Amino acid sequence: MKIGPVQRTHDGDSTEIAVEVTSEAKPTGDRLWYRVERRHEPMLTDTMDPFLLAALFVAMRTGESLHAAGGVTATLLENLEEFQSAWLQWRPERYTRVEITADEELPDRPGPDDRSALQTFSGGADSAYTTIRHVSGAAGRGALHLTGAVMVHGFDIPLEERGSYETLRDRSAPLLAGQGIELLPVTTNFRQLWHSDLSHWEDAFGTGMTSVLTLFSGRFRHGLIASSEPYGSLLLPWGSNPVTDWMMSGGRLRVHHDATGVDRNDKVAGLARLWPEGADNLRVCWQGEKKDRNCCRCEKCIRTILNFKVSGAAVPASFPLEVTPDHIRSLRGLSEAHINPLRQILTAAHARGTEEDWVAALADCVAANEDELARGVSYEGGFPLLATDTPR
Repeated sequence: MKIGPVQRTHDGDSTEIAVEVTSEAKPTGDRLWYRVERRHEPMLTDTMDPFLLAALFVAMRTGESLHAAGGVTATLLENLEEFQSAWLQWRPERYTRVEITADEELPDRPGPDDRSALQTFSGGADSAYTTIRHVSGAAGRGALHLTGAVMVHGFDIPLEERGSYETLRDRSAPLLAGQGIELLPVTTNFRQLWHSDLSHWEDAFGTGMTSVLTLFSGRFRHGLIASSEPYGSLLLPWGSNPVTDWMMSGGRLRVHHDATGVDRNDKVAGLARLWPEGADNLRVCWQGEKKDRNCCRCEKCIRTILNFKVSGAAVPASFPLEVTPDHIRSLRGLSEAHINPLRQILTAAHARGTEEDWVAALADCVAANEDELARGVSYEGGFPLLATDTPR
């Protein structure tokens, strides 16, 4: 499999960075592209690191060696050997170790580390907490100089839903600017091209996020990916995790899996305390009809509402609809990745002596979904079902 060389084109205020990816399976090639605002072009890297990260899982699925027609940092090549080792332990039936080469191996960035950082920002609770954690200094000695946030169109918001993305982007830009952070919009066909299948996406989304972060390594030295699970409840394998995220670091950008020492209940409590405006503008939903807001009926919306409830913080304005015990009980089709954070909420509720009606409903929901999972029950499309007004 060969990637590149990189092609840059301009269309008005937009810059497109693209590569052709050819393989034995598809000699005509796939075209992988990223589009950024032209004014952000000086921030872009001149290495092939982002494209190598993006193509890695495709090569591992087909078993073809991977060659970049350009320069790749030697640090990334070394780290991806260990990255492959981890994923071959986790998914030996799905992936094969591949040889990775490049026209040129590049040294690390010279000069002192200025701790300049950007993050992935979706508008969700995890990424919003990472924002305020570093801006406020709550990250302690690990705090980075966070001044950039990439918001990607083509990941959880499909490419065809441009209006939803633009609404979210336009709402998030001033919110982040208030914290001294510039929003860096990116559109890419990474998911649409190679990872439309959910099982492939759940493995590869971390390489997609890191690919976008690394794209901006002409300006930033550190990239932050917000943790989704705490150390005490890690779910492996998962596309982004504290075990392998650092292995996607190259010689121009160091990748951090951020705030794994904080569970989501404490994250939302911290968010409500440190950045209430951020809490009022959360967007966690990926299943609702309108992707720029919260439907309050999908498992992720309901889960986040319960995070606020169990933490003792008020449910913010970003979740305008009431969630009843019947809504909670009606959730079905949950995978282990969905059940795991619900168990964390239930454990916290019991530890804090919370006796509200939603706690019993959540216990019923977890038990029912664990039973269905054990029996191999699945629903059309493989996605969780939206909540209904009556239990299923």
